Amino acid sequence: MTTQHFLVLDIGGSAVKYAVMDSHATLLHKGRFTSPKASLDDFWLALDKVVLTLRHKYTLSGIAISTCGAVDCDSGVIHGASALPYIHGPNFKSLIFERYQLTAELENDACCAALAELWQGSAQQVNQCCLVVIGSGIGGAVINNRQIQHGHQLHGGEFGYMIAGEENGLPVTFSNKASTRALVESAAQALNVEVESLDGKAVFEAAEQGDERLQEVIEQWYRTLATGLFNIQYCIDPETIILGGAISERPDLLVHLNRHLDELMQAIPIANIKPKLATCQAGNDANLIGALFHFLQRQA
Repeated sequence: MTTQHFLVLDIGGSAVKYAVMDSHATLLHKGRFTSPKASLDDFWLALDKVVLTLRHKYTLSGIAISTCGAVDCDSGVIHGASALPYIHGPNFKSLIFERYQLTAELENDACCAALAELWQGSAQQVNQCCLVVIGSGIGGAVINNRQIQHGHQLHGGEFGYMIAGEENGLPVTFSNKASTRALVESAAQALNVEVESLDGKAVFEAAEQGDERLQEVIEQWYRTLATGLFNIQYCIDPETIILGGAISERPDLLVHLNRHLDELMQAIPIANIKPKLATCQAGNDANLIGALFHFLQRQA
């Protein structure tokens, strides 16, 4: 049987990652180009070069796409908003077929990360789970019966919009309290330095070297994140909550979150279901792997 090759794209606000994979997600070729900012025409010109080059070496059987935004998988239209305004509105399935004579399938990037965990990561034996991606904001996905639950407005799993408290009489979202960006902003405020002078790694390193101000900031951040995960557990009741983003690579993350979850459960005796936490295993290529899995599912 002839091996099929697929072009897989991960369209992000700063870069478009691309790869050629076979049906087992074996990575055969990988590259990236800067996301064009001006127009959809510029996007096509950049992608044309990639497709032309790859077609000299591979016979492509389709294009699988992971992208930011609220993706309508059936129509091929990306709703919502992102750093690339021109991707919202056009029918990508139709445009790709007209341009390259290749079938395309699209899915939201966080949903793709969740699908990668279902296929080859932490959720291979799980039917119901939530993925929580912790980065500059907080995103995620809900899986039920091993299928993405997109929701009526295609915003299922947008945990970052949850209200996490108030500041100065105004509501503050989970993204603005429990993301890595929020951690860095709180650390900069505690140290009275510019936010740009810090990143998540530097904050943790300084805390580990004994900076009590940052130890307190990190402790509050763990507490806030654990509270949000507790709420997700009791709203959706998944088997597992899988954590993604660069911060999930910290080996002590689950230890601290579980400690704070234990404290919450002691404070709320009626709550007897502790969230079961795991971290992503699919790595930096999760969006690409999940996009391919989505394509194969849709085309089966």
